Amino acid sequence: MVWTRRRSANATQGGVPHHGEPVITTADLKSLRTELNRHGVFEHRTRATWGKLIALLAAFFLIAGAAVLSPWWWLALPLILLSAIPAACAAMIGHEAAHGSFAVGKLHNEIALHLIFPLFTGLGAQYWKHKHNHRHHAHPNVVGSDPDVDIWPMALSSSAYRESGRLRRWFTRRLQPYLFWPLTLFLAFVMRLQSWSFVVARVRARGFDRGLAADIAFMAAHYTLWLVAPAFWFGALPVVTFYLVLWGTVGFLLALVFAPAHIGMPVHSAGGKGWIHQLETTRNFRLPRVVSWFFIGLDFQVEHHLFPRIPHQQLALASQVTRGWCGRLGLPHHQIGYGAALADATRHLRVSWRDVPLE
Repeated sequence: MVWTRRRSANATQGGVPHHGEPVITTADLKSLRTELNRHGVFEHRTRATWGKLIALLAAFFLIAGAAVLSPWWWLALPLILLSAIPAACAAMIGHEAAHGSFAVGKLHNEIALHLIFPLFTGLGAQYWKHKHNHRHHAHPNVVGSDPDVDIWPMALSSSAYRESGRLRRWFTRRLQPYLFWPLTLFLAFVMRLQSWSFVVARVRARGFDRGLAADIAFMAAHYTLWLVAPAFWFGALPVVTFYLVLWGTVGFLLALVFAPAHIGMPVHSAGGKGWIHQLETTRNFRLPRVVSWFFIGLDFQVEHHLFPRIPHQQLALASQVTRGWCGRLGLPHHQIGYGAALADATRHLRVSWRDVPLE
């Protein structure tokens, strides 16, 4: 989604008018896209991404299998926790497929998306596209539009705080900064419930279509393969325990990737500033290359928000180009060490309920 703002008659050449508010023209956007095309950042690496996904899933099943076969709980538990790392990385490749940046062809993207999201993780593909692609990406940090800002029982803005009841206000003031990260252990299960609610609401509103039918079939297969069938072999209690520990940890890991990119950045009441809004509300992380490999490009959230179809392998190069472009036009391009981003997001949770959303 691209918005442009015309430069006023008294604007300066560098993209910042005399009153100090930056603007982006159509010519500015064309120059950036031309430069990115010249560096080849939109070229997909379909085989490499399939290879990476297969390697991650193989690592997951190897570690998870070792946990299942371990005769000692004290060894099985850390193995389950370790298996959550490749599982979370696979989920992030599913996120890439949802944006259409996994491969050139739609078929590859849809196959990867449904194998990873509804089948492997249990999250509806249609729900995720609506929640993440259509709402979050179009309106990052916009109260009432971005679901990642409206996270019950948190209050990430003064407007959310004012609309809260007495108990939620007390929670926000006293406990929010301490319980935010532990509560992300429930994130994966909340999104599973939301996936089913989304499907039911869509079926009632529009009836069945191919996408909803695929979601229902794959999500039903998820629970059959993860819970029902294994329970006959291993018993219900160990299977449910494995499932809860694994996906609770995956939710926590995904929150560690997604949340610091936006929490601590400005919150808005509207998102009409287009690309400038994306630049103001999103930040990149500085990471060692070996750690960056596991982030599947999401340490470059700025470029991912501007160009969701850039494959994750190309985002580091795209970031260099975009950062230079922002510098020439006097536009913000936020980058911070990952540890500093986590610390800043956690500090912000102490005062976010006081934040008055910007216009």
